[in-house]
Amino acid sequence: MAARARFSPRRKLLLAAMLLLFAAMLVLRLMGVAGFNGTEPRQMDWNDDGVATRDEIVQGYTVVAVSETREGARTCRHYTRLRERGAPFRVECRVEFAASPDAGR
Repeated sequence: MAARARFSPRRKLLLAAMLLLFAAMLVLRLMGVAGFNGTEPRQMDWNDDGVATRDEIVQGYTVVAVSETREGARTCRHYTRLRERGAPFRVECRVEFAASPDAGR
């Protein structure tokens, strides 16, 4: 009897494709792409017309980068194109107030 291979060529190809996909997702996360760094699809309305279209969502997972800055209680997210990192086209800032210990009384 001949020894049988553990994985068929089809399974090996599927495994390689999945590993390649996960590696690409990791690279996009490290590059700061918005879709892989906490931006939800409903927030990807890049032209501010009130609707996040399919094209805008695809851009959010491919060419729009986000960087986050924090100054005290203020957190700002700067959205830029990957090729134009110095010129953000949207900045969203939030101020988070810590709950005081007397607030629940």
